[in-house]
Amino acid sequence: DELPPLVAPVHTLSDNLIPPLMRPWILDVSERMQVTPEFVVGPALVALSAVVGRMIGIHPKQQDDWLVVPNLWGAIVARPGYFKSPTIAEALKPLERLSDDARKDFEQSKQQMTSAQTVSEMQLEAVKDLVKRAIKDGNQAEIDRLRERLEEIEKDHENASAIEKRYKTNDATVEKVARLLNDNPNGILLLRDELNGWLQSLNKAGREGDREFYLEAWNGYGSYTVDRIGSGTLHVPALCLSIFGG
Repeated sequence: DELPPLVAPVHTLSDNLIPPLMRPWILDVSERMQVTPEFVVGPALVALSAVVGRMIGIHPKQQDDWLVVPNLWGAIVARPGYFKSPTIAEALKPLERLSDDARKDFEQSKQQMTSAQTVSEMQLEAVKDLVKRAIKDGNQAEIDRLRERLEEIEKDHENASAIEKRYKTNDATVEKVARLLNDNPNGILLLRDELNGWLQSLNKAGREGDREFYLEAWNGYGSYTVDRIGSGTLHVPALCLSIFGG
């Protein structure tokens, strides 16, 4: 008798298992790239989960508050020359389009915010001069009124800072990922063409805590606080990080 195979056979992905809205596009990319549809479905679904992020959640139990965020990790495992990289790039084109649009919007809003900050800085200087004059005259009522005005201007100055909508990153430290997630609480995608290189970097000296950070980011809802002497405290309301690579 022949011995059973060491590895179970891989089942072929049936077309009817692909979401109907994505099916024509995925099959078209698969045919053009001459790869199996799984190569396209993987990065496409993970990219979709990065866009959806924390906007929706799933309660698997009707009488329980257990929440599951549809955050996905994925990878394409194949030998060199199997068109992994070009297929991933093709599957992520919709996400790249969203990133390009967000980058353009950020550049436009940054110019507007810069002018607003300039105006608020001039207003601050003008009000400070009035405060000095009121203090010199001993006018307490005017000092109290100007104090409220200063608080309003300072608040406007802090709010006059443009935040870029981010959908993905390719290479970032844990501290930078935390800041990106703080500015983009819905979640982002970490895309690594050579996923093995990123996995090996988690074993480097000085990065022992990175593995725990990424594992916590898979849940999509756990908060995270970073405390550093130099940079102070950064509180991330929820870690939600999708990961994909080849």
